[in-house]
Amino acid sequence: MMKRIPDGVLVVADEAYIEYVTDPGYADSMKHFRDGRDILILRTFSKIYGLAGLRIGYGLAQKNIVTEMNKLRPPFNTNSLAQKAALQALQDDEHVQTSRAVNAQGKGFLYAQLETLGIKYVPTEANFIYMPLEQNAGELYNKLLREGIIVRPMGPSEIRVTIGLPEENRRFIEALKKVLNN
Repeated sequence: MMKRIPDGVLVVADEAYIEYVTDPGYADSMKHFRDGRDILILRTFSKIYGLAGLRIGYGLAQKNIVTEMNKLRPPFNTNSLAQKAALQALQDDEHVQTSRAVNAQGKGFLYAQLETLGIKYVPTEANFIYMPLEQNAGELYNKLLREGIIVRPMGPSEIRVTIGLPEENRRFIEALKKVLNN
């Protein structure tokens, strides 16, 4: 795609889930940044680092792009606690490795269970699974909600489920089996 984008056109890459990526063929936006391209790479501490409540992230871009963005940026857009937490999170490799491992295990479990149930899914490089369904997503959402499970409807017949801890994944599958049989 980047080969077809003319110079002077800013490409924004949302990499909120980049720390979960395991596919070696996954697109490398940093290559384009290092090549000096007009790209803004957005990353967050909300996902694998677990700092969603602090609302902190960062962007990578060429200096001229950052200079223009700073003209529009409101002052004090992050607080010092969030900044300190983000700096600590960057040093916590053990937490990141554990989060990746738990996600990989959960992804494998959910894939196997969904396949057993005959439910289609889109393989993921994130911490959630997208499922195109053969039923109304809103109805399934409400049925699961009554079972204490929250999924995200993504369209008339699509949902997204977050990969959780082992017990949470088992609970989701139990609830899904129950509502599919009703």
